[in-house]
Amino acid sequence: MVAVAAAVFGTGGCSKTVVPPAPPPVDAGMSAAALADPSPVTLRNLQVATIEGDRAVLLRFSREPYGLAYTTEPGPGRLTVRASGPPGEGDLPERSLQQLDAQIADVRVSRTQGTLQVVIDFKADEVPPHSVHQMVDWVMIRLPASATSQGDANE
Repeated sequence: MVAVAAAVFGTGGCSKTVVPPAPPPVDAGMSAAALADPSPVTLRNLQVATIEGDRAVLLRFSREPYGLAYTTEPGPGRLTVRASGPPGEGDLPERSLQQLDAQIADVRVSRTQGTLQVVIDFKADEVPPHSVHQMVDWVMIRLPASATSQGDANE
């Protein structure tokens, strides 16, 4: 598993968490195979699930990213995840992966210069309380049950 240092910055209602960008330093803790892999990061699977009573958005990537960052914005609530990696064969235009979910209005995916961007648009004005966890080639965005039930009650 990758050991990652994160910094959190607050800016007028927005928050930003940054994890080291591409290319990775030699001592980043990534496997030699991941460092040598020239394939770009793509979104292999997107799933909205219930895990231990909490809601979770699970993002499965095609490979371990060099770095991971996420930001949040209000009005309407938006959480953006950026996974960096090799540029591959070029950029991918944004496409929508509509979700049938009580909290999520839309999920948009694009890739520019090797950075995959996944934007989760929430139906509420604010991003609900959440935590973001990276486990090698997948990311879990966990929304505590208390936050999800409040969001559902407001609809």
